[in-house]
Amino acid sequence: MALGNSTMTYDQLGQLTAHLLHKAFIETTRTVSKGVFRRLVDGEIVPITQLEFEGDETVQLNMKLHMSAYRGDINYTRFRDGVVALLQELLTALSKEGALKTFTANDADGVATNIRLLGASGPTQHGEDINVLMVAMTPSQSEPKIVVELMYMDPDQFVSAKRGES
Repeated sequence: MALGNSTMTYDQLGQLTAHLLHKAFIETTRTVSKGVFRRLVDGEIVPITQLEFEGDETVQLNMKLHMSAYRGDINYTRFRDGVVALLQELLTALSKEGALKTFTANDADGVATNIRLLGASGPTQHGEDINVLMVAMTPSQSEPKIVVELMYMDPDQFVSAKRGES
């Protein structure tokens, strides 16, 4: 993924994502991370940090949350459980070099976009509600900025056919 005059491998992208999620929701105090969560739920794009590269180049990293496929009532604890599950899967994939899969999103016409969906998911179950949290990275085409897009995916697409059926 190109960032200004620099590029990142997909493993580096995954490491960056894991670091950002950890920084925003695990390392920080509950009060601060809950504040970020509330802003995300309210639909805000939340600035998280700036990356600094050689040559005084900086890239702003922002975060956004897509909840249209979320099942049940969202609260901070359920959200954080999904983040923890997503982090565990990301770190497992990153433990083997090159194992993290990424997917390029296509627009409505089937043309590839600059959005990269990371092939790690954070499945959780609270009561009857099953949710799957994933993350995509979207670099801006016009300014040095990346939006980390946390998105709840339809969990039914991850269900395999019942065993024993042919």
